Amino acid sequence: MSKVQVIITGHGTFAEGFEGALHLLATVPDNWSFVNFKEGMSDEQLQAEFEKILGTDPQPTLFFTDLAGGTPYKVAATLAAKHPQLAVVAGCNLGSLLESVFSDYEDANVYADAILASAKQGVQKFTLDLPDNTTAGTDDGI
Repeated sequence: MSKVQVIITGHGTFAEGFEGALHLLATVPDNWSFVNFKEGMSDEQLQAEFEKILGTDPQPTLFFTDLAGGTPYKVAATLAAKHPQLAVVAGCNLGSLLESVFSDYEDANVYADAILASAKQGVQKFTLDLPDNTTAGTDDGI
């Protein structure tokens, strides 16, 4: 298990949704936390939730947020600016989170770089490859 603590956060029930999905697919490490940014919650309240998890002497921690520039991202980034052992990744996906459950990191910034690479590889477009039928019916057949 990774020594880096993980905090998954986002708007609405984003974190809760990821928590449920991860529990179906793997054993979620004990050092992972899920924090929803609920309607009506202030930046200060969200920061207080993060600080409660981080404690007074934060250990290496990686924040996964839903959107770059959103409130959860900005609050996490503000904390990361004060503590170099914290890192923030925006736009996380289930595949990258799942892969990270099985990874072992001691440095949050190295962890963040690995997650970015994993997330990029996991984003794919489905393409239906059909046989080329442009010549169908052009032979003198039967």
